[in-house]
Amino acid sequence: MSKILKKWAGGDELAKTAVLNIATPWYDLHTGEKMGAAQWRPAVMKETGGDFLLMKHEDVHRLVYRLAVEAGAIVDFGVSVAEVAPGNPRPRVTLSTGEVLEADLVIGADGPRSIVRPVVLGRPDDAVPSGFTIFGTTIPAEEMQKDPELAKLVQANEWPIMMGTHRSLCAHPVKGKTEFAVQMYWPDADAHTPADAGESWYDAVPASSIDYSNLGPMVQRMMQLPPYLYRTRWMVREEEIDEWIDDSGRIVLIGEAAHPWFPGGTYGPAMVLEDAVVFGTLFAHLSAWREVPRFLNAYQEIRYARTKSVNEMDVGNAAFVRLPPGPEAEARNVQIRQARDEWDDGSLKREFEGLAGLFCYEAEDAAQEWWVTWGRYHRAQDEEKALNDTEDSFNKLSL
Repeated sequence: MSKILKKWAGGDELAKTAVLNIATPWYDLHTGEKMGAAQWRPAVMKETGGDFLLMKHEDVHRLVYRLAVEAGAIVDFGVSVAEVAPGNPRPRVTLSTGEVLEADLVIGADGPRSIVRPVVLGRPDDAVPSGFTIFGTTIPAEEMQKDPELAKLVQANEWPIMMGTHRSLCAHPVKGKTEFAVQMYWPDADAHTPADAGESWYDAVPASSIDYSNLGPMVQRMMQLPPYLYRTRWMVREEEIDEWIDDSGRIVLIGEAAHPWFPGGTYGPAMVLEDAVVFGTLFAHLSAWREVPRFLNAYQEIRYARTKSVNEMDVGNAAFVRLPPGPEAEARNVQIRQARDEWDDGSLKREFEGLAGLFCYEAEDAAQEWWVTWGRYHRAQDEEKALNDTEDSFNKLSL
């Protein structure tokens, strides 16, 4: 993701709000013990071509919005989409104002609660609760600075993760270290989540409504600082979303509308931007409408396996840090506590190989590879067929 944003906006623009992450310390959520740390080695990250940046979701939104508007996008505020329907052939979009728009192509980029997805799949959303609730909040850095132990957290270029029983907490500085972002993964029962709660980041609850008494002293003090937490429910889809394009070939899903991510997931935003890069790179080659179905299918073909594998890894990582007491948790803790002070060339090579599949992926290269391998070939076939059809028509006229 950092590579995409750096290419779009430049490193100087990112540096205004992003914080470079150089390590992930691991803590016991219940005792406060620091168990170890994963280092994001400069030599390893350099090979991936990117950085591990910590950013507030709001800052990414604002940046992408500005870039889109500068590129010519028109954004209407204060109006929502009420309905999307296939057309004959152009799909229709009905706004909350009653206005009806028609388009050659509708791109559903409306997130996990997409209203476009049921149109594409031909069935309603089947999201059900996972059993977990996610809380998010930010704390002003000046409040953290008043506590010597908390001050170290907001001053460090680190992403601490605190592992507990059926729960976890991760946090990091954002907005140039002027704020400290916190995310908590909590069981629904202990989160007092209403039965009808769903996916929403607009549900504010008092921070004091959560019981922190069985957590480490540092976390207890930290969670006294924010007045509110924003609550959302982790929902899962029972059926796999394996079709991103509707039967008409005129409505397509992108981002979390195509592959819903769990709230607060590490790699969800990166997958959204990668989708956009692949989609844009493919359609930059468009020369005739007849190529649209082929390009849409190529987009899903390129992105489907990538998003599925990264999602599975992200979900697995989230489970890894909230294991209940038992052999798995003990094995994890032993692994984390192992000292890794000695790094040789072999260690760096193994570390890079472990990250290569995730961080070395280049969305633009993936799209260009498809174009060079298949796209140009199909276009040449189309042009040859068109030429033959023209010659046949000319010969018939001559006769």
